[in-house]
Amino acid sequence: MTWGETLGRLRPETVSAAAIRWGTGPVTLVNPGFNYVYRAEDSAGPLYLRFTHVALRNAEYLGPPLQWLRFLHTQGAPVNEPLPSLDGCWTEAVTQEDDLFLATAVRGVVGPRLSGLPPGPRLYQAFGRSIGQLHAASLRFMPEPSTPPMLGPALLGVFPSWRLFWHGAREHALKEPVIAATFGALTPWVDAVGGPARGWPDDSASATDGLGLTHGDLRPGNAIWDGERVVIIDFDEPVYGPLATDLARAVMEIPRGQRAALWAAVLTGYREVLPLGPAWDRELPRLLRSRAALMAAWNISGGADLTDVRPISGTLAPVSLWRLREHLLNGEYDG
Repeated sequence: MTWGETLGRLRPETVSAAAIRWGTGPVTLVNPGFNYVYRAEDSAGPLYLRFTHVALRNAEYLGPPLQWLRFLHTQGAPVNEPLPSLDGCWTEAVTQEDDLFLATAVRGVVGPRLSGLPPGPRLYQAFGRSIGQLHAASLRFMPEPSTPPMLGPALLGVFPSWRLFWHGAREHALKEPVIAATFGALTPWVDAVGGPARGWPDDSASATDGLGLTHGDLRPGNAIWDGERVVIIDFDEPVYGPLATDLARAVMEIPRGQRAALWAAVLTGYREVLPLGPAWDRELPRLLRSRAALMAAWNISGGADLTDVRPISGTLAPVSLWRLREHLLNGEYDG
């Protein structure tokens, strides 16, 4: 059963039962994706309830990202505030006959997503500044003792590494020739810079190597301009690896002709807060190609049709298997 089919079983009365635990009433579905996200209101303003199913992501998976987000918020990083339920729980389990759904909540941020605004240097410099603030706070973070690994007991550390994700996706990458070739070319580099093989914390890597705990999907759609700063949302997929992967993801969806200027703006904003070695300036093409190949492999693992890699329903979304493959073929990420 697919993610969509599993979460599609979530019924309105179940959502309402969870909303009551945060002291809020009517809810509106705003995103039926890898989580089902509902918007609600309380006396302090908008909040968002996120639902998953234990068959997809269990409490052990949700715990470390929530712990990290709580730390980031207490450090003043530009992130949306995680909200405990009225009973003081960060995660609430809601039963629905034979199903068990897990709900979490965050405070809403008022403003447009960066993906909905015209991209420009000033906006992307602010984006880079916020990423720097996030990373600066993150470098002070260590998981609480005895925190279970996100991905289960096979993981040595609490959080997965970029290198671990890369090798976990390899079997799916090999099913498509263009993605397989990209994986083959980039695997030695990912092994060299992608963090420890079995997760973090691990004594084999340190923040001085340009590595740290990253957001994992820091696209413009996960950033909101509140009129004063860029606020980063959606902390589902933290990954330990090169800090520059978050910066590259920030400009990955920007057309090639605009990307160099906006990459420079992102780096300018970032370096107002945190140093980044100049070697990473030159690594944007490899960062983009590796991210595209990894996303394509995830699409394949999710059941993407390898015999028809055209856009689904006409979409040209950069994260579709078709678009990622085309970009890798035509050199979109080569410089």
